[in-house]
Amino acid sequence: MNNNEKRWIVLLVAVVIIAVVLIVALNMNKGDENTTDNGQAQGEVQVNEPKYTTELVDGTTINTSEEFNTTKTYGNLEITNIQYTEKNNVTVLLADVKNNGTTRHEREVVKITILGENNEVITETYPIIENIEPGATVQLNASIMADVSDAKDFKIEAAQ
Repeated sequence: MNNNEKRWIVLLVAVVIIAVVLIVALNMNKGDENTTDNGQAQGEVQVNEPKYTTELVDGTTINTSEEFNTTKTYGNLEITNIQYTEKNNVTVLLADVKNNGTTRHEREVVKITILGENNEVITETYPIIENIEPGATVQLNASIMADVSDAKDFKIEAAQ
């Protein structure tokens, strides 16, 4: 290959690179034209700010709803110290479950229904409550593979 052919190849490659850069730049500008002054794209629905959560410095979202975090009962069981958090699109409900009855609570799958602002069902999960001797406490751990942390309340009942 002689020097003249090498120059033409370099020139052709340079023209192709410039064309690609221009196409990308034009496409980026078209995307900007569809936004309003506040940066929101036209035709998009603005998402409301979370009502029942706060984001911590490490990116964890914690539920702050008073109703969600109040003591619940299920039969002779008392559910306290409720923590409902989300991180990396996994929402976790942790709570202490104390057997206030006089007999052992046998291992059981329960249904927890996560409720929104108007008591609409956001999601359901089916964790296990382990065996609990009278007066003893175990931890309840329920994970949901989605960010459903902005909830007002939850209810617990027997799984069907």
